Amino acid sequence: MESTSLNTTPPASQTSAGNSPVAEHARRSLDEARAGAAELAARSSDNLRVGAARARDAISQTTDQAAQYVQAQPLKSLLMAAAAGAAIAMLAGAVGKRHGHST
Repeated sequence: MESTSLNTTPPASQTSAGNSPVAEHARRSLDEARAGAAELAARSSDNLRVGAARARDAISQTTDQAAQYVQAQPLKSLLMAAAAGAAIAMLAGAVGKRHGHST
C-alpha cells in the first residue's frame, strides 16, 4: 500500500497557533461582543431591581396615605368610592351598547 504524506504545515497566511488573522480577529470581536452583552445584562438587571424597589416604595407610600385618608374621612371616602363605582358601571354600560352587547 502506498503511503500518502499529509501536509501539516499551515499556510503562510495563518498564525503559529493555526488560526488565520481573520479568524483570530473574529474570535476577539466575538469575545468583546459577549463581554459587552454580559455587562449590558448586568446593568439592565440592576436597573430593573432598583426600579422595582422604587415602585414598591411608591405603592406602599400611596397605600399608607390612602389608608390614613380613609381613617380621617370615612364618609367622604365612602361617597367617593360609590361615585367611582357608578361611573365605572355607566362607562361599562356605554361601551357594551356601543359594541352591540345588550344587558
